Amino acid sequence: MQEIGPKTEARIMNWKTKAVITLVVVGSLVGGAIVLSKNRSRPAVTVTLRLAVTPSEQSDFVIAQANSARFKYLVGKKSGVKPVLAQKLSIKRVPNSSLVQAQVGVLTKDEARHYVEAFMETLQEQCAGQAQLALAEQSIR
Repeated sequence: MQEIGPKTEARIMNWKTKAVITLVVVGSLVGGAIVLSKNRSRPAVTVTLRLAVTPSEQSDFVIAQANSARFKYLVGKKSGVKPVLAQKLSIKRVPNSSLVQAQVGVLTKDEARHYVEAFMETLQEQCAGQAQLALAEQSIR
């Protein structure tokens, strides 16, 4: 059997060490990317509300109230929805009706129910005296 010299042995160890370090670095990068992608707040549940506004001329006022950063903050805080998701509330008038549609994404159906309660309560408080609101339709998917 042929004996390996110290230089050859050092080269083999050097190569193995480099391979292990490379694998560890690549594994760490892949693992980090997976963890970061899973930790993002992606809405899994979409809440859609249709509100009847009386008088219908106040629809723009109601939309302005619901689009305010203060309103979104208050509803998010009351409902326990992450601020990043609560700020993504979109609200618009339903064409040819007195209805206003609000839509937001949340993480769970339980959060969705809490959000609906907080949304209605807060919007009615902010619109008191100007408009009356009634929940015409609710969808949690």
